[in-house]
Amino acid sequence: MGKKFHDAGISGIIPTGLPGGFFIYENNDIENVLYAGPNVLEMYGCENMGEFIELTGGTFKGMVHPDDYKRIENQIQAQTIFGEKKHDYVRYRIVTKNGGERYVEDFGHLLHRDDGKSYYYVYIVDLDQNEYFNKNRNSFAEAEILSANQETDDLTGLLNMAFFYRRAQMFLGSYESWREDISFIHFDIPNFKLFNERNGFKLGDELLCDLAKAIRETFHIGGICARFSDDHFVVCTTGSRESVVEKVEKVYKTMLLTDDVNKKVRIKAGIYYLDDRRAEIGLACDHARLACNSIKHRHDVNYCIYDEMLRDNLRKQQYVIDHIDEAIEREYIKVFYQPVIRVKTGEICGYEALVRWIDPKMGMLSPGDFISTLEQFHLIHLVDTFVVKRVCRDYVQMRDEGKELVPISVNISRLDFELCDIFGVVEETRAEYDVPRDMLDLEITESSLNENEGYIRSSCDKMREMGYHVWIDDFGSGYSSLNTIANYNFDVLKLDMVFLRSYDNNPKTGKIMGYIIKGAKAMGVSPLCEGVETEVHFNFLKEIGCERAQGYYFGKPMPMEESRKFTSEKGLVWEKVE
Repeated sequence: MGKKFHDAGISGIIPTGLPGGFFIYENNDIENVLYAGPNVLEMYGCENMGEFIELTGGTFKGMVHPDDYKRIENQIQAQTIFGEKKHDYVRYRIVTKNGGERYVEDFGHLLHRDDGKSYYYVYIVDLDQNEYFNKNRNSFAEAEILSANQETDDLTGLLNMAFFYRRAQMFLGSYESWREDISFIHFDIPNFKLFNERNGFKLGDELLCDLAKAIRETFHIGGICARFSDDHFVVCTTGSRESVVEKVEKVYKTMLLTDDVNKKVRIKAGIYYLDDRRAEIGLACDHARLACNSIKHRHDVNYCIYDEMLRDNLRKQQYVIDHIDEAIEREYIKVFYQPVIRVKTGEICGYEALVRWIDPKMGMLSPGDFISTLEQFHLIHLVDTFVVKRVCRDYVQMRDEGKELVPISVNISRLDFELCDIFGVVEETRAEYDVPRDMLDLEITESSLNENEGYIRSSCDKMREMGYHVWIDDFGSGYSSLNTIANYNFDVLKLDMVFLRSYDNNPKTGKIMGYIIKGAKAMGVSPLCEGVETEVHFNFLKEIGCERAQGYYFGKPMPMEESRKFTSEKGLVWEKVE
């Protein structure tokens, strides 16, 4: 029969053989275990402190099952360091010396010494596995802690949204807040769902805990930190505007420069400087969120400040969403045409149909004012289908008037393939107006080819077999891949205007353009370059063998009648279509 007591010297004796024990560890980054009682050693299957240190590395982190540490680390800090109470209650697993798992509950208290150092005094109790998973409260202390946990997020230990509102509202109503500059910050991990799909939910949870820790440590002084949902974190903080931006940058760098390459992410943040203390907390959070959302698809910035310009842009965005149906019905949406020139002959060989919005209230809206908004809110197909119909109507009108006819190209958004049967719409509308297929060309942006690749490729092949000409638009505007275009069959390769803009300042661009045009022609594809603004540009395209050209040098986008009149006055003629 083993000893029932452990002799602790001048401190007395400790009963042994009990399913619980006591240990102490330092409150610092290393979390060194300074003391572990005999019952703790026994729970880990160790006979002495040397074995225990060898098993755990002598740290609290080493005492906890690796799958549980991230979760309870945040919970402990939330309950002791950042909470109103200085004690914690958590449950986790431990791994014994022989490799077995045991379930424990941990009652800890954070104590501070006069010299500034602090320590966790912890009592752990061995639990039955069923009891471990039982959520019913079984002690007064546990009930008190679990009640406090209703105010915090289970995973990260930060405040939840409801309690954040309560704490922030109390602070704004306090006398102290009126002497402080206050800001609200919304943090977001772009494409977090995709991160989970690629790396698994376990690593995703670790990433959320890492971001929570970075936010909590950065905004420890003067900050109220919360996780609202998923990867959305919000902070209410005091301090100058400059200091707030510095802290946001610090969180950004912390996440980007992590040692774990699998968890390197470029977070986004929106900042709202509170200018009215009577403002609703929810509205302040919304402003920060909207600022964050406005840069989700931008790679050149990591934070955005909510200001008058952003407010105006958001109002314009909302106007677009609310009035797009009316704009189509009343034909505030207009189709403008820009001529495409055959470089060899200088004749007009086609037109590109471009959309404009002339609103009775907002005036002229350029594509930049509404196209991205319609794509973001999955409404772009409404405009694209309208343009197809309008182009067919204009073509029929010119045909009936006996005017010279050349093909017209229409732009197809990548989202059209998801939101409607866009090619079915094109074919049905063309047939309704009796427009020949070879007089209606289809422009698809290069970036679209990387999404839903198999479906788009088969659809393009089908349309070409039916007699349509398919163009690759905006080649070179982003991440261009010759392998991508080599996997598709198409008729025209349209070089983005960035090439000629670069050519004005960098002669090397001309060499690159020459190689691209030569390669396109070798594949049996007709090269077209847009952005032609000067005679120098046009002559250069002749030299390198580009077959088609488009740009303000020949005419800006206009209504068809105006465009035809303008080009006629310039002496341009239409090539004859067989």
